[in-house]
Amino acid sequence: MDEPGQFDPFGQRIFYVVPATQQEAQEERARRHLLRRLKILLTLGTAAFVLTAWMLVRVPDFAGLFGGLGRGPESLVESYFEAVNRGELRAAYGMFSTQFRGRVPFEAYHALIVSHRRMFRTRELQMRRRVASDERTLLFTRLETVDGEHYLARFTLVQLEGRWWIDDLRWAAEPSQRNIISI
Repeated sequence: MDEPGQFDPFGQRIFYVVPATQQEAQEERARRHLLRRLKILLTLGTAAFVLTAWMLVRVPDFAGLFGGLGRGPESLVESYFEAVNRGELRAAYGMFSTQFRGRVPFEAYHALIVSHRRMFRTRELQMRRRVASDERTLLFTRLETVDGEHYLARFTLVQLEGRWWIDDLRWAAEPSQRNIISI
């Protein structure tokens, strides 16, 4: 017959666990602690990546959120055209200065954009900057629309409280190139 204590009353075998040494117990705790830290780091890293990717896609002037890390007024004009191309007219209108918004209500701006939609759908944008002062900048842009038409736009930008705003915008069709003789 079997020795007493090796079987329990229900006929199952009993296993005895040998206690781990002090060093093995410390190593096991250290491994668990390291795994817990790695899980937290992975979770936080994933959350930071997702948030950054979302902000890069959705926020018009992402670099401007960090105190002018962007290129300045040029990045505002690019963000303006990107917002208009996406159809986010409220966001585009929000890039105008309060003085401009006082002169041109959103309804008038919206009607202008909708009535000239093809003109604002840009495929290529070229900029030339002429600085009038540190707080005021003129940007001259040449646009090519998705229809192949060319336009010239002059942006007047002002810097208020460390941020650039569009203060004025003037448009014109590019002069026709038909009468120019090329050699």
